[in-house]
Amino acid sequence: MKSKVYRILIVTTLTALAGLLAMQVYWFVRAYNIQEEEFDKRVNLALRNVADQLLLLQRDSATRIRPVQQTASNVYFVELDRTIVYNALDSLLRSEFKKHEIYTSFQLAVYEHQSDRLLFGDFYRRGILTDAKATCLGREPVTARMDFSITFPEKRADVVGAMKFWIMMAGVFLFILAVFGYMVIDLSRQKKLAEIKADFINNMTHELQTPIANIGMASEVLRTVTPTDRKKAMRYADIIHEENQRLKFHVEQVLQTAQLEQGKVKLDKKEVNIHELINTVLATFELRLQSRKGVIVKHLEASPASVTGDPIHLSNVLYNLLDNADKYSPVNPEITVTTQNHDQGILISVADKGMGINREVQKYIFDRFYRAPTGNRHDIKGFGLGLTYVQSIMQAHNGRIMVSSEENKGSRFDLLFQNV
Repeated sequence: MKSKVYRILIVTTLTALAGLLAMQVYWFVRAYNIQEEEFDKRVNLALRNVADQLLLLQRDSATRIRPVQQTASNVYFVELDRTIVYNALDSLLRSEFKKHEIYTSFQLAVYEHQSDRLLFGDFYRRGILTDAKATCLGREPVTARMDFSITFPEKRADVVGAMKFWIMMAGVFLFILAVFGYMVIDLSRQKKLAEIKADFINNMTHELQTPIANIGMASEVLRTVTPTDRKKAMRYADIIHEENQRLKFHVEQVLQTAQLEQGKVKLDKKEVNIHELINTVLATFELRLQSRKGVIVKHLEASPASVTGDPIHLSNVLYNLLDNADKYSPVNPEITVTTQNHDQGILISVADKGMGINREVQKYIFDRFYRAPTGNRHDIKGFGLGLTYVQSIMQAHNGRIMVSSEENKGSRFDLLFQNV
């Protein structure tokens, strides 16, 4: 119930944030459009004043000035149809643009009215409205009837630059959104980790309770066995030994994984005969399979069969894979251990004919605390640390582990030890 409420809360919060972000974008676009409209109005008014002043200078009695045409978002065309004195046009543009607080760079172009032929023009950089002189002032005057246009190549940047407040607010909002998003993700991870740890503690409790209970029961029976009943005593002594080994394996698995995470594991690498190592591990593990009528098939064909590694950790790696093969084989486990030479080194394979692993699940099986779903079977115990440990040890040996599996057809884990 709590997880459902948590998910609803997260979805609601993210939806609200998405709505706020959409609203922020909407108001930012709206503010940009308002700034652009205001810029267009100031330019339009300035150019109409320039046109009016040019007519007055020529003592033209025309009472109607043609409207300024905006031929592009940053191009304004004035159809004057009069002879233009460039000195006067230059002076009026500077004066009117300064009056209307238009300080951005612009391109001036003067055209012949009938042919639209470019007669002259100039580029005015930002900040030169009162300081510099136009380059065309010394040219011979032209008597043709003319029109002129103004182009603002940096209009978009200037409009955005005028929106400093909106940009700052958008930046603050995005920062808050990013922080909140990080907190939500971190909270989700913490929650998931808490659930995983809780599951791990429950699994560990059950795993440790079983051998402890078996050891206690066997020891109680041993206390009542008569000295002459050696066969019965040996059977319960074997139970104590096996359960003690099981306890030792679980404790070491937890400790070794913790040490790996903290970087405290130091490998004592030496030349190891991998076949001798496998035979030693199998000799211990075969006793466990006898109670389930399981078998181990060996095909040890690698030659030479030596690798450089830590024999203790390599033994644990093999034991972990054999343990999984046994646990995930419903009845009469059949485990095949193979070694062979590979282009890159030596390949060790541990295969079973058990329940297999779903293809979608295979990418998660090396994650810490992850345990593959086992369907209706609830007797498969473990901490979800075995394959994490195996992968870490293989990486520490500059090797890698690969898996190939199919549901209800078994799994095969390949350990590749590369030549140095």
